[in-house]
Amino acid sequence: MSFMNSLSEEEANIIAIPFAGGNAYCYKEIENHVKGNFKWVTLELPGRGSRFKEALLSDIREMVDDLYHSLILHVKKKSYVLYGHSMGTVIGYELVKKLIENDMPLPLCALFTGRGAPNTVMTKKRSAMPEKMFWEEVSSIGGLPKEILKNKELLDLYYPILRADFKAIETYQYTPLKEPFPIPIYICLGKDEIGEGEDRTSLKEIKDWNNETIYPCKPTFLEGDHFFILKHPGAVVQLLVNAFEKSKVKM
Repeated sequence: MSFMNSLSEEEANIIAIPFAGGNAYCYKEIENHVKGNFKWVTLELPGRGSRFKEALLSDIREMVDDLYHSLILHVKKKSYVLYGHSMGTVIGYELVKKLIENDMPLPLCALFTGRGAPNTVMTKKRSAMPEKMFWEEVSSIGGLPKEILKNKELLDLYYPILRADFKAIETYQYTPLKEPFPIPIYICLGKDEIGEGEDRTSLKEIKDWNNETIYPCKPTFLEGDHFFILKHPGAVVQLLVNAFEKSKVKM
């Protein structure tokens, strides 16, 4: 199915939440594949990009409170889809909670990639490791695109940002929902991420997404490691388009 044939005439926003270390341009390769009536918007966290002079946050709740104010500017007039990868998945999940609490317009659906359900616990505290060990760990789990890992100047720039983001993920406290979300959640992971072990996502962690929504949550898998999304930008856009169209029917 081509992108153009699958798009409705309705204008809609794709609101994206950055992954750890990411800024408003981290999904540019994916955004370039968006066509038709969709507009891509990546929210910017403090301490990076256009907000570089602002203090970094190292707590998921604080990140959610910060991005919520940016998010509501985009959700009142158009239908929208929420997208997050890895850390962006956790923030996106908590943003949906906050939207519900404040009786704000919800996304038609959410696409979350690169992470198991929000009750997944990170036991290894990489943010507390010495810098050399920290980068070795990040490299081993595919926690940053290889282009950045090979560039010393970029590493120096990204170190405080990524360390703060890892601390936010590692200290995140999951709180079960009183009621599952009334919107569909679509999940996609890289095939190389799946398995048992500390740095893998188990099938149970993926299956647990079904506890977070009233709709069945069937995962999709694409070839690649944690950053499979950058190898398949067109496929990610197609997943978003398909999720939007399916969710319109369900609603």
